[in-house]
Amino acid sequence: MIKVLLADDHYPVLEFLAQSVAWKELGMEVVALCSDGEEALAQCKAHHPDILITDIGMPRMDGLALTEALRDEGGDVEVIILSCLDEFQYAQRAVKLGVQDYLLKESLQPEELTEVLRRLTDRIKTRHGVRLKNDELIRVLDRNTPSIKAEFIRNTISNPIINEHKWLSELREFGIEAVTQPVMPVLLYPNRYLELKERFRTEELFSYAVDNVITEMIDKPGAGASFRYSTKQTFLLFPFVKSLKVNPYEGIRANLNALFKTFQRLGITMSAMTCEPASNLSELKMNLMTLASAFDQRFYASEESIYKWIPFQTSKTNIFFHYQKALDDFRQLIALESGDYQLVVKEWMQLLRDERFPVDSVRAWVLKLMMDIELKLSSLSHFHDRQTVKPLYDSLTHVESLSEIERFLNEFLQEKIRHAGTIKHVSQRQEIYEAKKYVSARLHEKISMEDAAQILHMNPSHFSRIFKQETGETFIEYVTRVKMERAKESLDRTDKTVEQISESLGYDNTSYFIKLFKAFSGYSPKDYRVQK
Repeated sequence: MIKVLLADDHYPVLEFLAQSVAWKELGMEVVALCSDGEEALAQCKAHHPDILITDIGMPRMDGLALTEALRDEGGDVEVIILSCLDEFQYAQRAVKLGVQDYLLKESLQPEELTEVLRRLTDRIKTRHGVRLKNDELIRVLDRNTPSIKAEFIRNTISNPIINEHKWLSELREFGIEAVTQPVMPVLLYPNRYLELKERFRTEELFSYAVDNVITEMIDKPGAGASFRYSTKQTFLLFPFVKSLKVNPYEGIRANLNALFKTFQRLGITMSAMTCEPASNLSELKMNLMTLASAFDQRFYASEESIYKWIPFQTSKTNIFFHYQKALDDFRQLIALESGDYQLVVKEWMQLLRDERFPVDSVRAWVLKLMMDIELKLSSLSHFHDRQTVKPLYDSLTHVESLSEIERFLNEFLQEKIRHAGTIKHVSQRQEIYEAKKYVSARLHEKISMEDAAQILHMNPSHFSRIFKQETGETFIEYVTRVKMERAKESLDRTDKTVEQISESLGYDNTSYFIKLFKAFSGYSPKDYRVQK
């Protein structure tokens, strides 16, 4: 049974949680009910629950502090946060702590909680199964030979080689004759490392699994030698023997393809970057250094590919020149609940691939896109979004390929579109949701209350009355506010003229637009841009 611990300082909430969910049907049991964080921490140590459902605001220790304490002790409990506070900073901190869901008490339904618990069940069962296999592997873990080879290759790349004879002798012990024949270096690395790290639980265990496969297939006298450079990088050295019968390039590629297929059976995908054969120690050292530092080319390479190192220049163009257009595209997808998000993301990834922006700039660009989308959506009164399950924001800084960036964005947009499609059933009236959706999709047009009412098949005066009743502002006030917020974004992030911004928001009279903007912000558009 999956063990669940409940923590909340309000007993009626604990009773509601304990009785409203069919725990046994989910294969779960509630092991403890706790009224404060310190009691919950003690019970977690005693029972080792798989799932913790906890309130944020509790005496003695709040829910986030409780979660942080469990993380500090190395616990892998799945955490669901309950809160009466719909504030982004709490959700953001929860995501950084690896919280799996962030639910609001006032809108919480048993069905919603049950759905979250079902989603966690497979994840927990998979982890239990992997843990049993991993524990068995850990018992036979042997670090000696990989550590010696790792130290050898790191010293070769990072330090001057004082004694070449000793170096060649060590390399010969690993099966490579660098004196009598050229040697071709290859950098081997895994794709989707973050997923693999989660699956294997520890970096040591992952390295052990990779080393075992490579040693079995590559490390043979006269065939090749492997050297783990880091957890995510392994160097392979292949003798490069030319003959009339065998093309050495094709032979090395065949070895790599066979290695890839073996890793595939373990659920690991690999890529490899090759370099020209080296005829002496100086050339080999230079080639190894070149492969180790080719981060930009690796970032733009396709997954599970074998490709050759080339001089790689990144673009000098500022990637944020494309920022506002991308933000508008993605917000439009969410507003329309479009299923075409993967196609739009693919088009933007192709632009990044064509332009070859620096890796750090791409990460910063995507991170800002996701944060701005999150913040802007939370400002819409109908959109009370929970954080996504995966800690996207923390993980993004460790992503090492554009393909992984594409998956991150697709997962993020899928989650936001899913919430946009379901939130209308639990928040405001359907008509208000549809009206706001209509506005979001047509900010570049003139929008009238009569047009919106017609789309909704409602009498304009009736529509006007319920909109004001539900939102606290008139429909026209809402449209103006949303357009002015978009205007501020354009002034902050683009070089568009005031006239261009006015036109892009459906205003054919720039003077009128300026008047509205000043009433909204206290500044004229030009003064706003200067003071910002």
